[in-house]
Amino acid sequence: MSVHDSQMKPRNGLKLKVIFVCRVSDLGPGKQDERSLDDQDAMYRKWMKDHVKVPYEVTVIAGSGSGEYLEREEYLQLIELVETGAFDLVLTEDLGRIIRRIHAHLFCELCVDCGTRLIAINDHVDTTEHGWQDRSIFSAWHHERSNRDTSDRIKRTHLNRFDHGGCAPCEIYGIIIPRGKKKTDADWRKDPAAEPIYREWFRQLDAGSTYAEVADWLNENDVPTGPHCRNEKWDCKMVSRITNNSILKGVRYRNRRKTRRHSNGKYISEKANANELRTRKVPHLAFLEPAYYDRIIVKLRKGNGQYSRGGKNGRDPRQGIPKRRTRFPGQIIDCGICGRLYVFGGHGQKDHLMCTGAREHRCWNGVTVDGPCAAAKISAAVFGAIESLPDFDPAFLQLVNEEANRCDTARDRRRCDLVRLAQRHEREIDNLMSFILGGDTSDTVRENLQRLEQDHSQTLGELQQLDQMPTNAVVVPPIEDVKEVARDAFRDLNLISFEFGKLMRTIIPKIVVFPYRLCDGGHLALRCRFRLSLASLLPETRLREALERPLQRVLTVDLFDPPQREEFRERVVAERKNGKRERDLAAELGITITATQRAAALQRMMDTLGITDPYLPVTEPPLDYRKLRRHRHPRYKFEPLDGAGNI
Repeated sequence: MSVHDSQMKPRNGLKLKVIFVCRVSDLGPGKQDERSLDDQDAMYRKWMKDHVKVPYEVTVIAGSGSGEYLEREEYLQLIELVETGAFDLVLTEDLGRIIRRIHAHLFCELCVDCGTRLIAINDHVDTTEHGWQDRSIFSAWHHERSNRDTSDRIKRTHLNRFDHGGCAPCEIYGIIIPRGKKKTDADWRKDPAAEPIYREWFRQLDAGSTYAEVADWLNENDVPTGPHCRNEKWDCKMVSRITNNSILKGVRYRNRRKTRRHSNGKYISEKANANELRTRKVPHLAFLEPAYYDRIIVKLRKGNGQYSRGGKNGRDPRQGIPKRRTRFPGQIIDCGICGRLYVFGGHGQKDHLMCTGAREHRCWNGVTVDGPCAAAKISAAVFGAIESLPDFDPAFLQLVNEEANRCDTARDRRRCDLVRLAQRHEREIDNLMSFILGGDTSDTVRENLQRLEQDHSQTLGELQQLDQMPTNAVVVPPIEDVKEVARDAFRDLNLISFEFGKLMRTIIPKIVVFPYRLCDGGHLALRCRFRLSLASLLPETRLREALERPLQRVLTVDLFDPPQREEFRERVVAERKNGKRERDLAAELGITITATQRAAALQRMMDTLGITDPYLPVTEPPLDYRKLRRHRHPRYKFEPLDGAGNI
């Protein structure tokens, strides 16, 4: 691969715009070093210094992740940058740093389509050279074959070592590993003090205790969590994980599961075939008899099976679906008390959302959100806000136009200056060329000519950028046109569809819920606040920026249906003032006399308190409300996140 400096000309005439692609497969302890990214960057900068003599600016795309994964954030960002057509060169160590498989060749073709040169140093791929396609395809094949051969070799090695007592995983609580002997089970031994702990552990499970109750018992007795646990206290997940570890009965398993590569490059874990399963007995590490252990495990799985997602034919309906691909309002509601996310599955109800902090006993707000009800009420509030948008204030339109005119004037003035400068450069270049043609070949004349040509190129590049810029004038459409854009966006979309949820997240980045309660008591309910940004629906970038604040609203929505005494309160009070009897009023409204009396009592309490909104915010667990008991659990520790409650 030969690189000519004459080919390295910036398209804007100013500086060469270069993208460095740096990637490592995985970062972390025992894996690749983060310094490898810096090493790749240093190699690229040395290559640029040796091969490029024109000014350049660098954009670094660096990250970690599988080179086979097509939805990797850095890869998608790289595609977006190349498609802008603003970059001259993509430099990489090899195509595998960008992407693997045939998609590496397709990315090279994308660069060619966008007029961006791509150089893969080690693969000897340069898209400006004739026949680069052959090298690109061969490199993609080579990386695929190398990955497959390496994977097969590692699997063979691990299976052979497993058959000979190796490939032992990390030890759990109760296992002691002598110093320097971590590779095989033969030198491991169990801690005698842990044996009665495990026997009591399983006795409680056999008696019907839950994983959470076992965790509480372990914490009360100060049982350590193990040498490799991040948490110092036991929790439900940790107890479940250790309980299902077959080392407790003296058996090691391997190849229970295997991975299969999806078309997007993501590896999916699935059950392996029965003939691929490998077992190894390690009776000296058993804490329980195998028959007793198996009986308890079968009992636990049978009891917990009712809480698993069965779906059609026993298949998990969420299998293979990204977590972000969920119906509205999932993945968008935050708790106003602790700041953590609300997720579906609150209190065993699949359509209700619950605070994850309450699940983890780090928040007392255990009030759930009815998902379908919240979606209907929030969407109704959004549609109402769209229809009630007022016409733009004439003063605002005048300010927008004045700013646009000022920018146009400055742009035209700068363009005139650049045109005069370019004409002067052309005259001076012509004069120097006359000297050269007349026989003057001194170094000074040639240096001046080279300097002038470079200055002229930069001037033309800046002039080209000004000509390519869209007009600074912002034409604000009538408010009815803005409303029609919003109506078209939501037309024919179902409230439970993923497309509706994606669109709502565009205009509502965050919803924060707060617990409220009627001033006369009763159940707690949730009221939400969010910032509605309707400008996100507009197609033009400059128009979105200009109308971001005018089209922004802060809405408050009740995510509940009010009880009878609040629903009919205003009508009951108004009719009683007109002298209507309670019996006739109750018959007219279709409620009981008691309900009308409670509505009137609620209004009297509001008058006593001097409030117009019957709902009061709840900032701490009410002492008289028995349904909120998370804060009374021994594991409870209130830990709000920074910025909790902010929208």
